[in-house]
Amino acid sequence: MIGLFIGLAVNGYYLINYTEIVPVEVPWANTSSSSNDTFSLLITNVKMSNNDAQPLIDLVEKSEPDLILAMEVNNWWGEQLKVLDKKYPYTQQTLNEVAYGMSLYSKFPLKDVKVNYLNNENVPSFISSISLPNGSTFTFHSVHPVPPTNFKNLPDNEGQQESALKKLGRIIEVREFPTLVAGDLNDVVWSHVDELTGTKNILYDVRVGRGFFNSYNAENLFMRWPLDHVFVTEEFKLIKLERLQYIKSDHYPIIVELEL
Repeated sequence: MIGLFIGLAVNGYYLINYTEIVPVEVPWANTSSSSNDTFSLLITNVKMSNNDAQPLIDLVEKSEPDLILAMEVNNWWGEQLKVLDKKYPYTQQTLNEVAYGMSLYSKFPLKDVKVNYLNNENVPSFISSISLPNGSTFTFHSVHPVPPTNFKNLPDNEGQQESALKKLGRIIEVREFPTLVAGDLNDVVWSHVDELTGTKNILYDVRVGRGFFNSYNAENLFMRWPLDHVFVTEEFKLIKLERLQYIKSDHYPIIVELEL
C-alpha cells in the first residue's frame, strides 16, 4: 500500500499539470482577436499503411485549417493529398517509404523553407518562416523524431541517445522570430521534453492546465497518451485546442488555433 501511494504521488506530480487544477502556460487569447493575426494548424499522423485518405480530406474541408502538417506521408499519400493544392498553394513535401515522410500545406507564404535531418538521413524535419496577413512572421519547426528502437527500415536507430530534440533546442535558443514547434514527438510531454530540448522557459506547452488531448493510440480504447504536441514561445496566445475525429489512422488529428 505504501508503494502504491508513492507511485500515485510520483505520477500525480507530473500528470496534474495536464488538468485544470494548475494555471495554463499559454494564456487564452482575447475574444476580440483580429483574423489578421490568428491562424489554425492541423497536425495529423496519417499512418502510412492506411490506404483511405478520404476521412482526412473530409476533415480538412470541415475544419478549414490555415496550415496542415501531415506525417508518415509516402508517395501514395502524396498523390491522394494533391486535392489540397487548390486551397493550400504553398507546400513543402519530403516523401519516403520508411514512415517518416512529411508534408506541410499552407494558405500563407512559406519563406526560407529548410529540410533538416536532425538525427537520421531518412527522417526529415522542416524549418519555415510564415507570414500572416498582418505582416507578422513566425518560425515553424515541423518535427517527427524517431524513438531509440530497432525498426525494419531504420535499424541504426536502436539504442541511440535522443539528439534530434537537443539540436532543435539549440536552433530555437537563437531564434529571430516567434517560434512554433509541432509534430509527433514519439514521446509524452511529461517525459522531460523541455530538458531534452534545453528550452525550459522558452517553449510552452499548450496542453498545460487544459487536458491530455490523447492522440495515440486511436485504435485502442484502453491505451492512449499524448504523442502529438504543440509548443510555442511567449508571443502566442491560444484560441482553441481540440482533438478531432478518427480518420482510420492510429493517431487522432489535433487542431490548434493561435493568436500571434
